[in-house]
Amino acid sequence: MTNHLIFTDIQNHWARDCIVAATARNIFRGYRDGTFRPDEPVSRAEFAVILDTALPKLERLRPSTIFLDVLSNHWAAKAIQAVYQANFLSGYRNRLFKPNQPIPRVQVIAALASGLNYGVSINPSDTLKKYFDDRDQIPSYAVRAIAAATERRIIVNYPKIKRLQPNKNATRGEIAAFICRVLKIPAVPYKYIPGMEFVVIQPQFDAADSFSEGMAQVKIGNKWGYIDKTGKLVISPQFEEANAFSAGLALVKSTIKST
Repeated sequence: MTNHLIFTDIQNHWARDCIVAATARNIFRGYRDGTFRPDEPVSRAEFAVILDTALPKLERLRPSTIFLDVLSNHWAAKAIQAVYQANFLSGYRNRLFKPNQPIPRVQVIAALASGLNYGVSINPSDTLKKYFDDRDQIPSYAVRAIAAATERRIIVNYPKIKRLQPNKNATRGEIAAFICRVLKIPAVPYKYIPGMEFVVIQPQFDAADSFSEGMAQVKIGNKWGYIDKTGKLVISPQFEEANAFSAGLALVKSTIKST
């Protein structure tokens, strides 16, 4: 496995922080030549493995099934069964899974909304009309799922926030960004997250995430800290990772250097 800190092809990539965070958790791996290849498509089998790794304690909601094109010795067979039983991914007609088929963004988003049991609180059509210029390209089966995922702020659109590009093949970088949003890892810039509501604060941070309990994570250089809704630093940047506050507490990661 390639060290996630030395990938040669992500330094200027928009999803760099997500890629670093996801590879640090062994959700992704790099290639032997030292690259990550963030713009390469992801197959349905690869996405199943990513889900099974990122969300390892999935509840089995339906019995296992047999896909005629996924033999028991297939490298992703176990993960495919796990995400199928957890209601993330389903197969096609004639009991096929199509493991080598590149997975489009709409399937990625629909899978996450289904497996995580996201619901909608407002009319899905209103949500799609508000946030996506290309909403007419969303397949009918995915309308509610896309709306639900938008409400949960897990969709990431690059480079234009109002272009969902639902039928475009999802890339490794994009899926890393989706996973970061699902796991609440503050590594995706606001400007790529449809529906993200935020307080207007003069630009001064390298990255930031949403407010929770009146505090938001911000990044200056390579460290994370917290600001209040006036933009004032409440906790100075000092952490390698910082998560949202919940019940007055926040999970952070700090590296202590020995002397």
